[in-house]
Amino acid sequence: MRDPEAPSLVRLPEHVVLEILARVPGVADLFRCAAARKRWRDLVTEPSFLRRRWPEGACHCSSLVGFLGRERRRGGEGPPGSSFVRAPGSVLGPGRPLLGSFVPGAAGLLDDRVVPLASHRGVLLVCFGAEAEAEAEPEPGVDRLAVCNLLSGACHVLPPLRCDWFFDYFGTSAHAVLTGADCCPDDGQRQSPDPASFKVLVVGVSDDRRHYVLRTFSSGDPSWSAPSECFDPVERGIFGPFKRRSAVVSHGTAHWVLWDLVKFHVLDVNAATRHASLQELQTPPPAGDLPLYDSPHLSVGPNKAATLSSLCPSSQDPQVEIWTRRDGGKASDEDCGGDWRRDRVIEMTPEQNQIVDRPRCMCAGDRSGTLLITDRCRCMYILHLENGAMEEVTDHLRGLRDYKTAMAVEIDWPAFFVCRLLGGKAHV
Repeated sequence: MRDPEAPSLVRLPEHVVLEILARVPGVADLFRCAAARKRWRDLVTEPSFLRRRWPEGACHCSSLVGFLGRERRRGGEGPPGSSFVRAPGSVLGPGRPLLGSFVPGAAGLLDDRVVPLASHRGVLLVCFGAEAEAEAEPEPGVDRLAVCNLLSGACHVLPPLRCDWFFDYFGTSAHAVLTGADCCPDDGQRQSPDPASFKVLVVGVSDDRRHYVLRTFSSGDPSWSAPSECFDPVERGIFGPFKRRSAVVSHGTAHWVLWDLVKFHVLDVNAATRHASLQELQTPPPAGDLPLYDSPHLSVGPNKAATLSSLCPSSQDPQVEIWTRRDGGKASDEDCGGDWRRDRVIEMTPEQNQIVDRPRCMCAGDRSGTLLITDRCRCMYILHLENGAMEEVTDHLRGLRDYKTAMAVEIDWPAFFVCRLLGGKAHV
């Protein structure tokens, strides 16, 4: 029994508790506080508190957890494996595995042989071997995919996807994963999407090698959709590869960059209507036959407009040109989206006057406003797009060398808190 002579505990006013919680420095510490007491949980999961902690339309460095990619084996021995490296200052402590920390259900199913295909808002799409499900031999022409939700901690193994051997030849396949929030109608009405829902898009070459086709899978469906035509490469004169496998997503539309060996093009695919459109991507002009810029990299701003931008690192000067599409990234019904315009130039400011020789973009973190860059000397840097500040991360990211498969892993913290603390019953 409580000692009647003991001093009574003082219940702090709600506004005082809110101020204390708002000043908790780390994301992990704030989550522990919210999980400790129901009163604190209710305060932390209030939309007003979450917007105060992570203002809408702003970049948040804490969103960047790390990077996924294919790790090349030393000496070329054996096939490349999957590599996750935590970003400096990541909420994950040293040695903490990504899937083991966020998706316990993936333990034993996914190992370092998985191939990361797409990452968006804390949802990962990966390809894994059939041997992980105790199958004796992998079936030829069949891809085994899984969606790992870092917000809910769930792992969904998708039905086998049958594809021709040409489906991923010369980088001719690309992927996207969308969340329930992405698939909600963009009509101004605040609907509450199912936090467990998702949609997967896969683009590749058809069996007859004549068309690019789209296959989709939605959570709750029993099987993959039938293939639908995206575009005719002969008619369009576009036979080049996808520059990056993983799409950027805005307004329920996935965007990829294609190259026809001369010009770059953006492929837009609306996840709801399956409508596909192509548009030439305007980029900084070369000086004669000498390209002065690396391949463009698409990015989506954290603002409500989800502006679609093209990031073009210069190979000569320490700067990045940002070109913005006027339609904001919304795919139109025509085969030509909005015009691109040169929006701004970011001057890179390396630490201690370091020389970044011929920078190349590996991947972008949309929510954190960061760009992972490597140079000719295999040094790696994180560029903060808001102010141009750079930090060298070569020692942190050793092993992450394949720029085409590298992708940033970011967490939508407001959605994470709501999903883990309230079971996704609220919408921020």
